[in-house]
Amino acid sequence: MNRRDFLRNATVAGGASLLLGTKFAQANPLSAGSGGESPLTASAGDPRPKSPPRELTVAGLQMFVTRDVKTNEEAIHRAIDQAAGVRADFLLTPEGSLSGYSPNFDQAVVAGALQRVARHAQESRVGLLLGTCYQDADAFCHDQVRVYAPNGDFLGAYSKILLCSSLDHPGTGEMRDYAAGTLKTFSWDGLTFGVLICNDLWATPGFTTTANPYLAWQLKSMGAQVIFHAVNATGPEYLRYRPYHESNQSLWARGLRIPIVTTNAVDGTNPTNCRAGVVGPDGERKLVAGEVGEQFFTGKLTIG
Repeated sequence: MNRRDFLRNATVAGGASLLLGTKFAQANPLSAGSGGESPLTASAGDPRPKSPPRELTVAGLQMFVTRDVKTNEEAIHRAIDQAAGVRADFLLTPEGSLSGYSPNFDQAVVAGALQRVARHAQESRVGLLLGTCYQDADAFCHDQVRVYAPNGDFLGAYSKILLCSSLDHPGTGEMRDYAAGTLKTFSWDGLTFGVLICNDLWATPGFTTTANPYLAWQLKSMGAQVIFHAVNATGPEYLRYRPYHESNQSLWARGLRIPIVTTNAVDGTNPTNCRAGVVGPDGERKLVAGEVGEQFFTGKLTIG
């Protein structure tokens, strides 16, 4: 089966649009819903009731991710204030944004910083999808996004599944440094969403030594109406991957008919492997952050 047929056959009913002054019409008349039923199993002539559209305000922080937790924490606090100023429902930060993108960190220092940023987000009534490396109760190190509702409730953590490794030495790199997670969705106020971390979405050739599990498709099959994608890849050596990474995002968003919200890390000089912003359910980039340096972006999604 070719890729086009695969995407068409795997697609679950749903849709969303990004509001940037204009509401984009949807070709699909069915709501994304939160039940996750697939048209492949639904009985013909018995469609699921259409859910009323809802608006979701999302924000993202593109930032310098350093090995200094205090510096990273300060950037995240700034973004929480900005997100509160636009009344964002959720703020997304890059992969490893609090701890630094490394398995070598002080867990006590990261845990203290985590408590402070989570409390700040709660007081600001901003939901937080926080990228950080973290040592959970299982004593293993995880490359995670930790998810907090706007009221401060901890909804859980998603740990990266498609860990990177050298083709010449499979099982090294991230596969050695982090424990892989389990795919899951999160629910808040009637919304179901999923989280992916960097390579989880695109299974980059040269960095992936396991089979592609097509996690974006699996999330949609589980009922996800939005995918949040935390990335950390910047520098001139990664620019060659931009066409592959961005086309993957566009094709998945279009094939699954759901938006993908992405943010990335920056080094202050070079563009990234994938631009931060929002890809709409038609596969077009509706919102693109500045390519270099710290950036904050926000947009409104209509789900349904």
